[in-house]
Amino acid sequence: MKGVQWLCLLVLVITISACDRHKIYEEVYDFEAAVWNMDTIPEFEFSIDDNQPKRILLNVRNSIDFKSQNLYLTYYLLNEQGTEIKSELINIQLFDPITGKPSGKGNSIFQHEVEILPAYTFPKTGAYKIKVAQYMREADLQEVPSVGIRVEEIKK
Repeated sequence: MKGVQWLCLLVLVITISACDRHKIYEEVYDFEAAVWNMDTIPEFEFSIDDNQPKRILLNVRNSIDFKSQNLYLTYYLLNEQGTEIKSELINIQLFDPITGKPSGKGNSIFQHEVEILPAYTFPKTGAYKIKVAQYMREADLQEVPSVGIRVEEIKK
């Protein structure tokens, strides 16, 4: 009987560890009281060790009480010297414009995973940084608990 339990435990550990084998980096910045002030620009620093293309995702969480149907953000990709090598203003649709139904995954807090760079090849190996700024009309953006970045290997 103990052999079966150990086998089940081993299978569970292997399954859990294999679920996220493509992740290179993932980090979340939590905003105090779920308020994103426009002067707060979260930074995410990570290393790239090879020349293979990477998939970069932006993760945003908002509550059901977020007042706008969308969210405008700009990301800035910087190299080791701090030089901007890529940036883009993106619009994330948080609620359906007709029905008002929240998009993303969740119940009262919704997670949105947005692919910002689907197959980006970094110019060289080394340290990189991504900064994320909110570009809404309000200085203090209410009901946004966190924003994050995920860098992963492209699945083959």
